[in-house]
Amino acid sequence: MIHLIGFTPDSPQRQAFESLYRDGDICVFSDAGLLFASRLPLKGDGYLLQHPALALPDSPLPVIDHARLLELVAEHGPCTSWY
Repeated sequence: MIHLIGFTPDSPQRQAFESLYRDGDICVFSDAGLLFASRLPLKGDGYLLQHPALALPDSPLPVIDHARLLELVAEHGPCTSWY
């Protein structure tokens, strides 16, 4: 499963997301979720969604564009969206 994460680390959505997050799931961080990217212990691959105004230059996670996000969804199936 792929999780598109756009919430802040202190969001109430975090608990609901973590209840669904499983080993091997892919996380794609966008918008305010970029702040959460460095705090979540990943159980699978992680990516930062390219954003025109936001960037995390020190992140070890690769940056992908929207076309690559669509490819990941096609390859790996269901996608949740957390904003």
